[in-house]
Amino acid sequence: MKFLYPTFLFALFTIAIPIIIHLFSFRRYKTVYFSHVGFLKDIKKESRKKSQLKQLLMLAARILTILFLVLAFSQPYIPTENEATAGAGDIVGVYIDNSFSMNALSEQGQLLELARNKAAEIGQSYPAGTRFRLMTNDLAPQHRHLFNKEQFIRQVADIKPSPAVVPLSIIHNRFNRQNLQEGNDVRGTLYCISDFQRNITDPENFSDQPFFSYFMPLVPNQVNNLYIDSCWVEVPAHGLNQEETIFVKIKNSSDEDYQNLPLRLFLNDSLKSMTNFSVNARNEITASLRYTNVSAGIQLGKVEITDYPFIHDNSWYLSYFVEPKLKVLAVYNNTPGSQEGLDYITALFENDDYVELATMDIRSLQISKLAESNTIFLINPENYSTGFLNELESAVNNGSSVVLFPQMIPQPEIHNQFLSKFGAGPVSGLDTTSQEISGIDFDNRFFRNVFRQRKENALQPKIERHLTFAENVRTSETNLLWFQNSDKALSFLPYGKGKVWVFSFPLNQKNETFARDILFVPSLYNIVLNSLPDQQTSHIIGREQTFLLPRSINADLKSSLEIENRETGDRFIPGVNISGQGTRIDFNSSVEKAGHYLVKNGNETLVPLSFNYNRDESDLRYFSPEELGERFSSEVPGKVAVIDNISANFSDVLQEIQKGKQLWKWCILLALFFILAEVLIARFWKQ
Repeated sequence: MKFLYPTFLFALFTIAIPIIIHLFSFRRYKTVYFSHVGFLKDIKKESRKKSQLKQLLMLAARILTILFLVLAFSQPYIPTENEATAGAGDIVGVYIDNSFSMNALSEQGQLLELARNKAAEIGQSYPAGTRFRLMTNDLAPQHRHLFNKEQFIRQVADIKPSPAVVPLSIIHNRFNRQNLQEGNDVRGTLYCISDFQRNITDPENFSDQPFFSYFMPLVPNQVNNLYIDSCWVEVPAHGLNQEETIFVKIKNSSDEDYQNLPLRLFLNDSLKSMTNFSVNARNEITASLRYTNVSAGIQLGKVEITDYPFIHDNSWYLSYFVEPKLKVLAVYNNTPGSQEGLDYITALFENDDYVELATMDIRSLQISKLAESNTIFLINPENYSTGFLNELESAVNNGSSVVLFPQMIPQPEIHNQFLSKFGAGPVSGLDTTSQEISGIDFDNRFFRNVFRQRKENALQPKIERHLTFAENVRTSETNLLWFQNSDKALSFLPYGKGKVWVFSFPLNQKNETFARDILFVPSLYNIVLNSLPDQQTSHIIGREQTFLLPRSINADLKSSLEIENRETGDRFIPGVNISGQGTRIDFNSSVEKAGHYLVKNGNETLVPLSFNYNRDESDLRYFSPEELGERFSSEVPGKVAVIDNISANFSDVLQEIQKGKQLWKWCILLALFFILAEVLIARFWKQ
C-alpha cells in the first residue's frame, strides 16, 4: 500500500490527545445521604471492570476515528503493475470486435452496442489532447490515422457489423507496429473489447511489446448454433449431363441433439435436391446431395439449412460453369501411321453432339487453337519443336489436357522432349514383344461406372510393341492401364491446371485390336470428359482477395471489367493485373456480403463467383474472464490485465488503473463508523 499525500501521516500524533484525556480524566463521586439502609437499593451498583471496559472501548473508537481520518487525507492506494496514464505523445488504442458473433445478446443488451458504448466511455475518460487509435476487424484504411477525443467518439459511433474475422494477435501486433512507426519514445495502452472466442484468441502469437494491454470481455447469453461449415463437390470439373455429388459438412456447436432436419440445394433459383440429416451435440456430420447437370452455362447454387438466431452461416453459395461443348483438337503429321490414328479419332467424335472435333496438320497448326481446346490429341508425332512444346505447356498449365500416342521411331528417346516438359517418366527403351493389356485400375474415378462387373481374366486387346518408361518418383503419375509384365499402357499426370495422358503405344492399324476393343471408347471419351479444367466453386470473404481468369476466357480490354452483385445489381470496378498467366482480378475488400457475383465485361458475363462468410465466427465457444486471465498470464506475463467489471463506470476503472485501488473512501466510512460507535457506547452503555 502507498500514499498519495504521505505528509498527512504526521497528523497521527494527534492520537495522543484522546490517550492523555483517558489517563487524566478521574471519576468524581457524588455523596448521597440516606437515613435508612433500605435506600441502598436505589443506588446503582457499577462494576469496576465494566467501567474500565467501557472507557477502553470509547478510547479505541476515538483513536481509530482519528487514525482513519488521517489516512483518508493521506489517500492510501494499492498500486497496480502498470500505470496507463496517457502522457504527452502517448497513444490510447481501442479495438472493437465487430464480427458477426458480437450480434449476440447479453443481459445488458447487444454485445456490439455495449462495445461501442464502452469505447465511447474510454474516450470520455481520458483528458483532452490524448491521441486515440481505433481498430476493428475491417482494418479499414481510415483507422490508420490518429484521432483526437471528439473524432474518436464519432468514429466509434459509425462502426457496423463486419464479416471479417481477425485473430487477436493481428490487432495486437498491428498496434505495436504502428506505434513504432510513430517513434521509439511513444508509449501506448491498448484496450480490447470482444467476446473473445476461442478460435481468435491467440496470445501465443503476440509479438514483444513495450505497451500494456487491457482486455474487456463481453459475456453473451448461452446460444445454440447449427451451421454449414464447408461445402465441396466430388468432381471439380463439370460437364453436361454429368451426375454431381455435393458434400456438406454441418457442425453443431450446442449441447442439443438435432434429428431429421432438412438440407436443401437450390440451383438457378429452383429446388434441385433435398435430404434430411441428424447431428449430435458438439459433433459434426457430412451429408451429400446428388443431381445431374441438365443445362449448360453458368450454374448458381445455394445449400441451405434452417437455424436461429444466427442465420449468416445457414447458407453456402457455390457456382460453376458447364461447357455447352467440349472442344477437341487432333494434331497429326504427314505419315501413314498418323493418318491411320486420325481416322480412329474422327470416327469416334465426328458425330458427337457434345464434342466438337477439329483436326490440324502440325505443319500448319494455328497456335491459338491450343489454348482454346479442352483436349489436344498428339497422334503418333515423330518430333517436337521447342516453340510447339512451349505453347503446349502454356495451354496445359491453364487448363487444357494433352494426350500422347507416341510413334515407334528408331530413337524413341525423342519423346523425352515432351515427357520431360511435363515431368512424366522418361522413355527407357522399346519392348518388341506382343502383349495384352491385362490390368485396369477399376478403383480410379476414371473407370468408375464404366464396367458393370469386373472380370479378372477377360480377353483384352493385344499391343504389338510398346515403349518402356523409367519411374519418376518425384511426380504424381498414375497408371490406369498396364500390360502383363506390369509395364504401363496408359498413365495420367496432373500439370498446372490441366492434365497429361500418356499411352505407351501408337494409335494405328497395327494396334487395331485396341481401336476396336470395348476399352477404346470409354478410355478416350473419359479422357475428354475429364479434361475439363477444375473450377473453384466458392470463395471466403476476407480470406481470398484475388481471382485469376483462365486464358481461355477472352475479355475485351477496351471495356473495363466489373463485378456485379446478382441479388442487388450493384457493381464495382475491381483491380486488374494482366500477366502471362492471364488476367488477375483484385477485389480490394469490396465484397462484404455473401452471395453470387458475376464478372462482367460490358454486357457479357465471363465467370460466376460465389462468396461465403468466414465460418470461424460460427464456433460460439468463448474464454471466460478467469480463463482469459490465466491464458494471458502464462503467455505474456506482466503485459496484460483483464477488466471483468464491464458494468462499472469506466472513469472509475481508469482511475483505479492509473492510481491503483483507492482506499480513502473506505477510510472515511470507517471513521464515521467509529464516531457512531463512540456515540452508541456513550448513550446506551448503562453505568
